[in-house]
Amino acid sequence: MSAMESFIEKQTKLLEMQPTKAPEKDPEQPPKGRVDSCVSDAAVPAQDPSNSDPGTETELADTALDLLLLLLTEQWKWLCTENMQKFLRLIFGTLVQRWLEVQVANLTSPQRWVQYLLLLQESIWPGGVLPKFPRPVRTQEQKLAAEKQALQSLMGVLPDLVVEILGVNKCRLSWGLVLESLQQPLINRHLIYCLGDIILEFLDLSASVEESAATTSASDTPGNSKRMGVSS
Repeated sequence: MSAMESFIEKQTKLLEMQPTKAPEKDPEQPPKGRVDSCVSDAAVPAQDPSNSDPGTETELADTALDLLLLLLTEQWKWLCTENMQKFLRLIFGTLVQRWLEVQVANLTSPQRWVQYLLLLQESIWPGGVLPKFPRPVRTQEQKLAAEKQALQSLMGVLPDLVVEILGVNKCRLSWGLVLESLQQPLINRHLIYCLGDIILEFLDLSASVEESAATTSASDTPGNSKRMGVSS
């Protein structure tokens, strides 16, 4: 704020130092301040502070609390009443939102992306060499072991408080349903396409294309073509 104030003061002093010539006033022309005030009053509608939606600040928390209440419907019905939901959102909404933001930032950090890419590379090119023969089909024991390992990793994501409230069996059942839904090839294909779109949007390839186009157009200017003709 202090830097901004000093910048504004410097700009004001520079404007005051510049010589200005007052234009001749037309007696029939109304004062400029009055016209500007009339135009601004007519163009800018009155803003209603009640139209601001505070729920957008805790959008992730609202979704997470909806899922949590859905899981608690059969176990604790008294906790899923409308008044209780409002109370939970008011008390824990900001806390849950902050926790989710930290977890998402951790899962999408550069270190995590390096791990994801290394796992992807190792699964496609094991040892840095493209396999000559297709990978053998996994046995049922290998699938169960991988599912158990994934379930343990997902259970570690949940905080201890949520596990104590829902119960270990309830959490395992919920994550088991998630893993079961990921066994569908159509859903997996759609998920991979969505992740690809997100990665391409994150890389922002359009900016690099625009930069290359600007560089190409700059190299094709008449001055450059004349120089090329003289040099030839």
